[in-house]
Amino acid sequence: MNIFIRLLFLSFLFIGCENSNNNILDSDLEKVFRTAIANTNAEEFKYLKNGLVPQESFFIDSKLKYLKFRFNPEAGFSERRVYFDLKTDSIEKLVLRKVQADWDSFEDGKYHKFHDSIFVVYPNMNITEVYFKNEKVKSINSKTILLEEEKYIFNLKNHTQNEYNKKASN
Repeated sequence: MNIFIRLLFLSFLFIGCENSNNNILDSDLEKVFRTAIANTNAEEFKYLKNGLVPQESFFIDSKLKYLKFRFNPEAGFSERRVYFDLKTDSIEKLVLRKVQADWDSFEDGKYHKFHDSIFVVYPNMNITEVYFKNEKVKSINSKTILLEEEKYIFNLKNHTQNEYNKKASN
């Protein structure tokens, strides 16, 4: 799928997400993430590959199981919670929240409108659930969003895992 089609697809998903927020749903998804970490006794590893991209990393048996990281661009943010399958080193689940400013709403030195969307991707099932206003608006047979994120996620995963294992061997 070429980049134009991917961008068109993502633009379509943002339609209708203006001036909504997903704070309640995001809080619930964060609780699920923290509960999974606690239930598996995953060990937190403090490491930042890039000081501009805050991250939280949790390991089980020297493998990265849970990863959370956030980008903070000029107006808005995007945050990812990644669940890895320890047997296959693949992504089990990706939760992506994107809050982007409506560039046309800039007035008096600030943005007045934002687009807030949450995408929950289940790669093994080829399903992406799309949320806004704290409710699921659609479920689509696609993992396009994951494909956009995958290279960076695995790069971050590999660097973090290497640093963890270096520390463990010392």
